[in-house]
Amino acid sequence: MLKNLKTAAYLAYKTVSRGKKATNALMIFIMSLAFINLVFISSILNGVVVAIDRQLKNNFVSNIVVEPQEKPVKKDFINRVGELRDRIGRLPGVIATSRHYKLNAGLSFDPNKDGRLTRRSTLITGVDPESEKDFSEVASKMVRGRYLEGLGSGDIIIGLDLAGGPGSSSTIDNLGGVDVGQKIEATFSNGLQREYTVRGIFKTNFALLDHEAFITAREAESVLSVYDGASQVLVKIGPDRSEAPLIAVIRSLEPYLVIRPWTEYSGMFSGVSRTVNTITAVISAIGLIVAAVTIFILIFVNVTYKRRQIGILKAIGIQERIIVYSYVLQALFYACSGVVLGALIVFFALVPWFNAHPLDLPIGAISLALNRQRFAANALMLVGAALVAGAIPSWQGARENILKAIWGA
Repeated sequence: MLKNLKTAAYLAYKTVSRGKKATNALMIFIMSLAFINLVFISSILNGVVVAIDRQLKNNFVSNIVVEPQEKPVKKDFINRVGELRDRIGRLPGVIATSRHYKLNAGLSFDPNKDGRLTRRSTLITGVDPESEKDFSEVASKMVRGRYLEGLGSGDIIIGLDLAGGPGSSSTIDNLGGVDVGQKIEATFSNGLQREYTVRGIFKTNFALLDHEAFITAREAESVLSVYDGASQVLVKIGPDRSEAPLIAVIRSLEPYLVIRPWTEYSGMFSGVSRTVNTITAVISAIGLIVAAVTIFILIFVNVTYKRRQIGILKAIGIQERIIVYSYVLQALFYACSGVVLGALIVFFALVPWFNAHPLDLPIGAISLALNRQRFAANALMLVGAALVAGAIPSWQGARENILKAIWGA
């Protein structure tokens, strides 16, 4: 077997080395494009999922969310939040905690100062500005004005898509262009109305968050007539820690509270993940078929062009299997060379470029998110497709009658 492979390798080497360099270079380039197509599509679509997960963890719910009890008696708020945060904060692996008040409200603004109000419903979140910096990127994403830190009870910051105006990606569902220093009126679900001065406008490139507004937790407590409470307590843990063990510990401390990992809040985006996987599978399949057809055509043309040579090889005693092996090795050479060239282009050209120029979408900045397992699988699938595509025409050519092959009958 080893001797046969050596003979086949020698024949393949001679065929490739004596072939036209331009043809060889073109085949390798085509294989590299096929591989890049497989890797690029899966990586950019995986980047969408990664961006959604990153936004959820960095701006929405962090790692673990603690919510008010639902049984035996449903409560609207968590009580004695300061004590609860202190206890959770001492657990191994916990980096920080924060509290949120969630208030549904309608905002009103008179963009043209003519008495015709623009009204929009939104979610207003009450936060402790200092601790919130550990959980949200809002403080670092202010496009105008300033963050909540140090502001008073009559101040509010809002997302750019809710504010409207230049830079907003929402052309309809906004307040018509409210700017820093202008006043808006909020009508809360409990009927309370308050006037706020817009002190800052932020843009996180996450559509859900950029349609919301923030006030201080103290102001939220004033609106809700609550003290030392919260609608949610967010828990941030170390990057090398798992949520499940900490959730079990927190439940042992507070058995009546509802405690969930961040993954349970990605339900609205679960369809995106399924769609991404489906699109990736379809495009990968098409890419593999194109690569296989390309290899098939090349080997088929090569076998047809060298029928006489194949006939002579068989006449001098070269086994059919050795001839098949030689063409399969040619296909393997083109595929492996294409994978290597494609990998170099991906790692040294595409990845750096997308890191420097990510796609700006409503779910955040999208870069290539390479998955090592999928990367290796794409390489193996391309090589496998090339092997199969190379074996079929070479097997058909090697089985041809010697005399017909030599005389071209």
